[in-house]
Amino acid sequence: MADSDATIIDRFWSRVRETPDRTAIMYKADGKYHSVSWRDHGKTVESLSAALIKHGLQPDDKVGILSGNRQHWTWADLAILSARGVTVPVYPTLGAEEVSYVLEHSDVTAVFVENARQLEKISTPSSTNPGKLKLVVIMDGAPSNAEPLLEIKSWDDFLKEGADCLSEIGDQVRQRRENIDPESVATIVYTSGTTGLPKGVMLLHRNIYSVLGAMSDMVDFNEDDLALSFLPLAHVYERVGGQFLSTYLGIPFAYAESMEQVANNLQEVRPTFLNAVPRFYEKVYARVQGQIRQMPPAQQGFVRWAIALGKRATKQKMEAKHDTSILDQLYKAELRIADRLVFRKIRERFGGRLRMMTSGAAPLANDVHIFFEALGMPIVEGYGLTETSAPLCVNKPSDNHFKTVGRPLAGVEVKLNPDGELLVKGPNVFKGYYKNEEATAAAFEDGWFKTGDIARIDEQGYITITDRKKDIIITAGGKHVAPQFIENLFKDEPLINHVIAYGDRRKYITGLITLNPDGLKSFAASKSLSYKDIKELCQNPTVRKEIERVVHDKNQNLARFQRIKKFVILDKELTIEDNDLTPTLKVKRKVVTEKYRKELDELYEAEDLEAQETAEVDA
Repeated sequence: MADSDATIIDRFWSRVRETPDRTAIMYKADGKYHSVSWRDHGKTVESLSAALIKHGLQPDDKVGILSGNRQHWTWADLAILSARGVTVPVYPTLGAEEVSYVLEHSDVTAVFVENARQLEKISTPSSTNPGKLKLVVIMDGAPSNAEPLLEIKSWDDFLKEGADCLSEIGDQVRQRRENIDPESVATIVYTSGTTGLPKGVMLLHRNIYSVLGAMSDMVDFNEDDLALSFLPLAHVYERVGGQFLSTYLGIPFAYAESMEQVANNLQEVRPTFLNAVPRFYEKVYARVQGQIRQMPPAQQGFVRWAIALGKRATKQKMEAKHDTSILDQLYKAELRIADRLVFRKIRERFGGRLRMMTSGAAPLANDVHIFFEALGMPIVEGYGLTETSAPLCVNKPSDNHFKTVGRPLAGVEVKLNPDGELLVKGPNVFKGYYKNEEATAAAFEDGWFKTGDIARIDEQGYITITDRKKDIIITAGGKHVAPQFIENLFKDEPLINHVIAYGDRRKYITGLITLNPDGLKSFAASKSLSYKDIKELCQNPTVRKEIERVVHDKNQNLARFQRIKKFVILDKELTIEDNDLTPTLKVKRKVVTEKYRKELDELYEAEDLEAQETAEVDA
């Protein structure tokens, strides 16, 4: 367990002192990955921290970071915290209006921005509305226009300024980082949310450090481990479970260039540890299935045999609680053949060294989970919220219970209230929402944090999340339907990206469906379909018939009132940019259903017409 009086900054500076020559972070520039030692890592953080203090940063002042994942993000974060400031992460995918809201509401006095494009999103102070923002540091490029009420500095100039003043204020810089109160606020993280204005979640240094200690006790990490990061650092999942956990453990933390380059970066960096969300695994699964479909029949048959064999072995090991002795010698010999000729080749696409991957932010389809386990790439599911400093429960690699999100971390208590909502207590639970006492009070029930998620807890303490409380559909017949349960059935379908179940106060359930372009192209090739573009292919009758078949098959796993009776296939994907998805790729249900209200209403036109005619007859 972690020392309750320590902070991640204490841990960081211990790494700098104790392992100065080992690799701390890795980033790609000029076509290759570069390693930064803990010594140089510390020098950069110290210089930035000194520059912030020189520019007037006081303890508990707020500093924003508006950038995608890169080494500068980590340096800025650690420098802010070392200066006893409060980091306010801002998603680079947000628009100018949302960025302005977060920066103004959080009272930031300074902000690190990635480039000129992000700088444009920041509202310029004026004489009538000066605001608290006084300093901007731009990571890439140089300031273009002088602002009378806003100082804008380049990264290099700011870094040099800090290094130059260390001889003058070095003692003050060191005193700041050595006197951090674990009960002080470390960060204010604004929840992206699916509706309404974001709320600023205040996490204490103690909250974060308690999670790191509990997580490190669950996994046997060693000095050969290496993490690759591609989820947004502005999200607490990757920041705590990636950046801070790597610092806590002292293992290298590498940055992917972008989501589009993750596949290449996996082979370049060859990580052993990876955080991801279900959509990442589902897309990989769909891509592999599409590639198999295009293989010659003999090869296709062999690969399908190997994968089926691996899945069967995985299910048997799960039932036997991971005891491999149940597999007979012939079975093991077949598995070795499957591994050498099929599984190993797929693992090599991920660098060949992955021994632990995590999945969070949404449920992982069971078939997808079993598929990766069969390949020898184990995934552990966890669950948490921004308000719980990321994970509050997680499966252990050595005791991985599929279809659950594991048991609570050490020190975390859970229970269910009468309507099945999961309640949480523990050292990881946030202090409250910044400048929002009403929302803070509403978030707790007799000292327990209300997660907003409906759950089950089995006799061994393993937790299963069934749905968001606010998303539960109540049909016109009074039936309660969990949309996530329906939607999860489709996550292993190569043709389908998203299914959004709908039907509140309606007679039956309908759905919005988006298709996977890669899976769609593979299907079109297998059926010799001609098409101009993906949009046209989405409306192809053969594709429609295949989706009807899939929906029919999945409906057999559902009670009659849960089944999707009608659906519409959308001809475009849901994206973060169009405000359809959160930064961790969760569907903004209310936003999407409102956007496609016309299409959904048309699915009920016959029902509405029938109701109208009945009313006229009764009249």
